[in-house]
This record gives sequence, C-alpha cells and structure tokens, in this order.
Amino acid sequence: MQTVITLTELAERWGVAPNSVRNMEQDGKLHRLQYMPGCRYSMAEVYQLESIGLAAKGLTAWERKQKDDEIASLRQQVSELQGRLAKVMAIAQGGAP
Repeated sequence: MQTVITLTELAERWGVAPNSVRNMEQDGKLHRLQYMPGCRYSMAEVYQLESIGLAAKGLTAWERKQKDDEIASLRQQVSELQGRLAKVMAIAQGGAP
C-alpha cells in the first residue's frame, strides 16, 4: 500500500496543476513530509482531505450554491425531526403532545 505521494502524482490524482497543490500547502491545508527526498505528502492526509471534500479542486459558484441549498434543506429536516422526537418523548413520558 502506498504511504506517500509526490507533488506530481497528487496533482494528477486531483486533476489540478502542481501550483494548486502548492497553494494548498501554503494555505496550511496540506503538509509536506519533512526529511523525505523531493516533495512528498502523506497518503493518510490525502485520503482525509478527499473524504471531507477539501481536495485541491475548489467549488464553482454553482456547486457552492448547490451545497448551500443542500445544507439549508438538511437543517430544515433536522428541525422537523427534532420537533417530532420531542412529541414522541412527551407521549412516552405520559404527557400530552
């Protein structure tokens, strides 16, 4: 299993220019491995960034709007479900809804 990745490999993996990877490093989002030959990054950190959606590819304005709309919808659903849960808990404790 690969434990490190080079700058070039990471740029190819994410489909971006090497400068985009360097910019992430300068922004503190990605950390270069010290004491390694060349420019290498930890695959564990790469996987983590990919899993939370912080890979070098930024969101377009349209993608950001879609994500914001999805977040708003999910917050509304959570609020509605919390209300239902409160009613169920009241009934379970012998009170009126």
